[in-house]
Amino acid sequence: MSAFNEANIALVWSEALRITNEWFEQLDAVGPEISVDLLPPMGQITLLIIASAGFGGRVSWIADPMVAPPPGHKLTFRSAFMDSVHNVFFRILTPGWFYRLSSLITVPYLSSRALRTQLAFDELRTHMLDLVASARAETMSGDYEGKLGTALLRNLVEANMNQDGASKKLSEGELLSNVFLFFLAGHETTAHSLCFALVLLALYPDCQRKVYEEVARIWSSDVPVARLATNHKEYMDKLEYTTACIRESLRMFPPVTRLPKDVHADAVLPGTYFTPGSEGTPVNTGKFLMTVPEGSLVVIDIWGLHHNSLYWGEDVTKYKPERFIDTESYKWPRNAFMPFMAGPRSCIGQRFALAELVAIIASIIRRYEIRVPDVLAKEPLEVQKEALLKGTVGLTLTPANTWVKLCRRV
Repeated sequence: MSAFNEANIALVWSEALRITNEWFEQLDAVGPEISVDLLPPMGQITLLIIASAGFGGRVSWIADPMVAPPPGHKLTFRSAFMDSVHNVFFRILTPGWFYRLSSLITVPYLSSRALRTQLAFDELRTHMLDLVASARAETMSGDYEGKLGTALLRNLVEANMNQDGASKKLSEGELLSNVFLFFLAGHETTAHSLCFALVLLALYPDCQRKVYEEVARIWSSDVPVARLATNHKEYMDKLEYTTACIRESLRMFPPVTRLPKDVHADAVLPGTYFTPGSEGTPVNTGKFLMTVPEGSLVVIDIWGLHHNSLYWGEDVTKYKPERFIDTESYKWPRNAFMPFMAGPRSCIGQRFALAELVAIIASIIRRYEIRVPDVLAKEPLEVQKEALLKGTVGLTLTPANTWVKLCRRV
């Protein structure tokens, strides 16, 4: 079963435009030019979209931080989730007994953080149980009308309620773990990908200009956001260059750089070897076969694949969105592009993510010109790239510096 049908993707599109436009209202209150660290607002936007379009928890950028937690809760859902995400490694690395000890004995810094982390995860679990209970009631009654945003959660709940045998049934713990994983993957990876894509457009103003011209052709400045949200398929097809910029950013900075896989049966894998030539062009190429026995661990090097000149050419290190636009004589290599993995176990949310990325970036470029920070404006491109394209590898590839300058278009 597909997690998202066309109606669900349409909801992703409309929610992305609605929530991004709410962010614009905050920016407009500051002035026509503003320096922004992109990571926090992109994280907020993508969290609100996955909550609304994936789990039916529609909230407002403006109103939600100001409301009190619902009855029975100490934190709002957004506060609980963001605190949990920020402390996920602390949670993993800290033994359970320390959380109990922290309620009795104060260890400077660590105890207060442990208590905040425990509260966030406890509250997040309670919020998720509320969502699951609501989705379970809808599933049992068949009352789905007008509730497209619960599609992903409803699929998980149906798997939890599966009566075809215990081996196919999600346990309650697995259900909650999957809900948390989808929230984490559905907002964090997309937020990081947005940051890299927008920073690259700031670094390459000619490419940004092409995106703006493409967006302006189909979204004139006087068309209200509500109208733009009504026909995602028409706009997605027309935003070809914008989509190419996103794919090129995902090629250069894939959310997950390496992915381990267990081998459950003996296999023979075909391979190609080559030597990089002086100009980056592969030479001395040849084919080989590799035997992979059952029980092995295979690590798919997505970063290496995306930067392999055998598939992407000798200019593989350059930002070149045109490489993702098909022509009569060229088709971009689908099998060498794996930001969402590939095959039957590829990410079920890739259509969700791509629609979200296109809608947000098109909306931002329509409204603002993105520039590098003033402190870097007079530096050579290589210096700007060195400062703005650093990343750290954790659960996902995280951008280290996402400061840009936004200038409102007249």
